[in-house]
Formats: sequence, structure tokens, C-alpha cells
Amino acid sequence: MAIILAIIPVFLIIFCGFFCARYQFVSSDFWRGAEKVTYFLLFPALLVSKIAVADLSQLDVFNSAILIILLYLILTAFLVALQAFIGFPPFKFTSIYQGGIRLNTYIGLSLVIALFGPDGLVVAIMLLTLMIPALNILCVLVLEIYHQQGDSHKKIAKRVVKSITNNPLILGCAAGVIINVFTLPIPIVFLETLDIFSKATLPLGLLTVGAALNLRAISAAIKPVVISSVAKFLILPIIAVILCHLFDVDTLTRNVLILLTLLPTASASYILARQLGGDYELMAAIITLQTLLAGLMMPLMLIILV
Repeated sequence: MAIILAIIPVFLIIFCGFFCARYQFVSSDFWRGAEKVTYFLLFPALLVSKIAVADLSQLDVFNSAILIILLYLILTAFLVALQAFIGFPPFKFTSIYQGGIRLNTYIGLSLVIALFGPDGLVVAIMLLTLMIPALNILCVLVLEIYHQQGDSHKKIAKRVVKSITNNPLILGCAAGVIINVFTLPIPIVFLETLDIFSKATLPLGLLTVGAALNLRAISAAIKPVVISSVAKFLILPIIAVILCHLFDVDTLTRNVLILLTLLPTASASYILARQLGGDYELMAAIITLQTLLAGLMMPLMLIILV
């Protein structure tokens, strides 16, 4: 019951964003601006402000990194094998893949705070510091491999590096880790400014998630949407549970990781699909259905697995 009560407010904010956009409470230009401000300014500020002062000793970074790499490689192998059996057009498969592997951090951090408090937030941010680069590398590689356009390995490598070095979330994580590890002196006024920015991140981020929902897109491709959602809400968290048991992960880290694997796919998947030739219309359908399904699947799976 506590899990359900924690999840309801998050999804009420998402639906508020949906109805605000649906009935044009504000112009569409507002939502584009809000997404940009949240992604490039507010979210990096949240990451820097939390990581810079976090107790990094709480997390076994080496084992966590190995676990996360194995988690995503196993799911990747499963989806690639499934693709070889079913044979979706390559541009559709890349959207299925993104839907199965990526996660919406706005929803995730909101739920972590509600369910696991400040300690859980620190663990979640440190896990995301490892997960975000891994996810970006894998997604760009899969998009490039399945959209072979005769480009050299050098050009593909450049695009992968660019996608990582230009990602504000990765840069925010890196900045926070550097400040923390080297105990760099940061003026209090600067940290307080970042803290104020960070407080606006999650509510505005959740509103933009809701505003981006596209109900009409769902009926366009039921089969790939369902496959992607099964990978996201069933296969990925089950792999995570098995790996946590094998690596003897502590209870808090295990619970936070399971929650993160249950998150619907990221809205940024749509942008990446457009940039690298994926099926962005299918991506919109996957994002929408998974966001709606998450309200049912997340509490159900958390009750079973946590």
C-alpha cells in the first residue's frame, strides 16, 4: 500500500502535464522550452549538487559497475537474439531496443525520494552516474549497427563519443564526482544556487513527461510496443534481481536498482531515434504506453520483487 501511495502523486503530476498540453493551458512553445531548461540546466544542477556532497563510500562502485554492465549486456543479447528470430525492420528494432533498456530519470528520482528517502536518493544518483553513460553508449551503438550507412568505424566512434561528451546528464555526473573525489572547495552560495535549481527539476520534468504523451501513436504498432514493454517491466527487473543475489548487493542498493529498472523509457529516446534514423513514431508509441503502464506495473513488480 505504501508503494502505491508513493507512486500516485508522481503520476498525478504526469497526467496534469498531459491535460495542460491537451487543452493548451500553455502554448506548445512552453513545453519545448521547459524540456530544454530541465534537460540542460535543472537536471545537471541536481546531479552536481547531490553528488558533490554525497558519501560515496555507501556504494561499492566497482561491483556496481560490473553488475550494471552485465545487466544491460544480458538484456541486449536477449533483444538481439529475439530480433534475429522475429526479424523486425532494423529501424523498428532500434526503437524496441531503446524502449526496453532506457529509463526515465525524472520519474525515477521522484519515486526514490518518496520510497527510500535521502539515503535512497544518494544511492540512485550514484547508480545513475554509472547507468547513464552505459545506456548512451549501447543505444548509439545499436542505432549505428542496425542503420549501417557505409560509414567508417572512425565516424561511428566519433558519433558515440559526441553523444557522450554532449550529454548534460553525463557531464553533470562527472562534475559532481570530480568535486567530491578531489574535495574541491565550492562556495556555499554556488551550492545553494544549485540546490534551488534542483528543487524545480522533478516537478517540471514530470510535467513535460505528461505533455509529451501521444495516445494516438499507441495503436500504430501493437506488437513491437508490447515486446519492448515486456523487456522493460518483466525481463530487465528479473535479471537485476538475479544479479543482485549473485553479487550479494545490500538491501537498499538492490531495491533502488530494481526500481530504476522498472522505469518507463526516457523521452529522450524519441530525439535519438530522429537523429540517428530510428522509427521515431514507434518510439513515441512506446514512450506513451510504457509511461501509462508504469502506473500499474511498477507497484505490482515492486511488491513482488522488493
